[in-house]
Amino acid sequence: MRNAVDWKVHTYAQLESTQDYVRDLAEDEEFFPEGTVVQSLVQTKGRGRRGNEWQSPMGNLYMSALLRPECPALVAGQLSFVVAVALSAAMDEVMAPGPVKTLKWPNDILIDGKKAAGILLESNITPLGTVDYLVVGMGVNLMNAPEGAVGLREVSKGPQVPVHPFRDIVLSHLSAYYRHWQTAGFADIRARWLEQAHGMGQPMTARLPDREEHGIFSGIDESGQLLLSTGDSAVPLKISAGEVFLTG
Repeated sequence: MRNAVDWKVHTYAQLESTQDYVRDLAEDEEFFPEGTVVQSLVQTKGRGRRGNEWQSPMGNLYMSALLRPECPALVAGQLSFVVAVALSAAMDEVMAPGPVKTLKWPNDILIDGKKAAGILLESNITPLGTVDYLVVGMGVNLMNAPEGAVGLREVSKGPQVPVHPFRDIVLSHLSAYYRHWQTAGFADIRARWLEQAHGMGQPMTARLPDREEHGIFSGIDESGQLLLSTGDSAVPLKISAGEVFLTG
């Protein structure tokens, strides 16, 4: 069994983007080893997938963690699901019974259908096709949720969800699931994600750069690609990137 990740957390009052900050320093492995975490209480240029703005007011969790998984680039996509399962487990510790939490492919966490958290993974690949480093960004609505989203305060066991204690819960779960993935592989992580998958077995539209595909969401494969059963073939269509929407 591998040792737990030795997290070293650096907290700032304000940054443009924790993701950009960690990405800029990640090349220096001697001074910024695996486990380096940068947290900011406020972000002025927070971002999500595809360059979308991530609103970042005070009271929520914004952090990016540096991992060096030493794995082939082809399996690095599995880590998005490792992070989602870990973050979901952390949210379970503070949520009251009743609200329904689901994991939306590829990287969002919803509560009663509203966005509560987002994950952004960015990697650097070596010429040999292995992952040099991976920057894991997480934004979690705790006390202040944008319009149309939900904060954990609204569904928590108590009146507040303090940022720093919740951060430490997240990092504890991330360490455990990351090490589990490294030693046992993706199968268990995949099963845990699918147990919480948003829209499993329901009609779904996948919006791709050049077209839309319609079908039934039937799971994810071993690399984390979404499987869409279209009825045109016995073999599900594999979606590696795009935006998905339930249409039922």
